[in-house]
Amino acid sequence: MTRSIDLGLPDAERRRAASLATRWNDLLYAPGPGFADPLEPGIYRASFVITPVDGPAVRVTSLVVPAFGGELCRIRLEPLVVPRPETLGSFFDPARRGVVHALSGDRTSGSARPPEPGWSYDGPSLRPRLERVSRPRLVRERVAGGAGDGAFSWTVDRGLVLTGADGVDCLFLAVPDVSEHAVFAPAPGLYRALLDPTAPATPGAGSRDLLGYGDDTTLGVNVQIEPL
Repeated sequence: MTRSIDLGLPDAERRRAASLATRWNDLLYAPGPGFADPLEPGIYRASFVITPVDGPAVRVTSLVVPAFGGELCRIRLEPLVVPRPETLGSFFDPARRGVVHALSGDRTSGSARPPEPGWSYDGPSLRPRLERVSRPRLVRERVAGGAGDGAFSWTVDRGLVLTGADGVDCLFLAVPDVSEHAVFAPAPGLYRALLDPTAPATPGAGSRDLLGYGDDTTLGVNVQIEPL
């Protein structure tokens, strides 16, 4: 019998994802090390907070669970009250970089300080593109492996796709990060392979690679975009 895991979004999170097709006040992030990837410009890794014009803020992270000798992850969307929004950076107002907290040299106290270079967003404002988004869709991965009594499979809602006011898609993708961070791609770039199966292939950046399974050719990997 095939062992199988379903990590689809619960109904409450599906409704939360669908509700993001609206006007946004801001897209915030927690600054810190690893935020900007020097090898993949325009790709960011953090916990993110979407603040719609109407409705509660939504925190976007990764839910990571152990399975089949490794780790699976799905996108996670939680309601959030932002107690101190000034500590977060903003994609809509790039001058707002947030703060990070660090221990003193003797590790007896902590203090807030500006982020180090590369720990915050330094691109153009995304407000014109993301102040209104539409067409929420899920990136659903289906993976199968093993054979006979060792067969296994999983289905995971791995990412959330939204279309900006300019018609360009942006992507939030779950990753197996110890801090439960997610990846944010304001424009698909290499991640186009996840969203469009007809996109030209880029060596080392196919859908298997982007999902983290490029080194395991024994797995059968299928990616579909599902409307909400």
